[in-house]
Amino acid sequence: MTDVEDGAGRGGHMFDKRAATLLEAAQAIVRETGNFDLPMRALAARAQVSLRTPYEVFGSKNGIIRALLKSEQEEFREIVRNYRSIDRLEMFFDRTLLGMEFYAREQPFYRALFRATQAFSGGDETEPAREMLPIYANMVRRAIEEGFLRDDLDITNIAEILTDLFAANLRNWASSDFDIWLAGQKICFGFSLALAGVAMPQCVERLHMSARTYDKAIQDYPGGAAIPVR
Repeated sequence: MTDVEDGAGRGGHMFDKRAATLLEAAQAIVRETGNFDLPMRALAARAQVSLRTPYEVFGSKNGIIRALLKSEQEEFREIVRNYRSIDRLEMFFDRTLLGMEFYAREQPFYRALFRATQAFSGGDETEPAREMLPIYANMVRRAIEEGFLRDDLDITNIAEILTDLFAANLRNWASSDFDIWLAGQKICFGFSLALAGVAMPQCVERLHMSARTYDKAIQDYPGGAAIPVR
């Protein structure tokens, strides 16, 4: 159980109101400062609550950061739910590019958020980008059921490879200053290659064509792999 869930159980509607106020204050501070240092005293003052309130609601700075990430993830899930891919195979790429468009809205904020959650992850917590593992496992399972991928390989192993590709590229983007668009192209290039290795014969050439498309986009990117954002 996370800090947020535990707090919700203790505080009911009062928790929801205090949590929303604190999260709005935290977002404002991050956007102004460009980092997630979030001194609790400054956060409490901005939210006009007592110093003990952030601890009561979220438990720690870590809890606030995770709650911010969770709220952003819920917004993205709503976007995905309202999007229709042409088929189950294309969904791997559509979901990735939708995510990159989502992060492109405010790259400094999302970079700082991912850096902060990576720094604070540990123990029972998962690095944010690796929380995609169960989602990819479900996507692989559905793609197998619909005849796009082979059924003689372990679903978790395939999902792990996809998660590795996704997490590594997001981690690289968060610690650099190149545009999120490039990260999306690299993830899709990796997905094309990985899925081609587990695809049904009729889908292999389609994935090879995708790989060539993403490969060209990466090669044509100005400055190569990591041009600074202006």
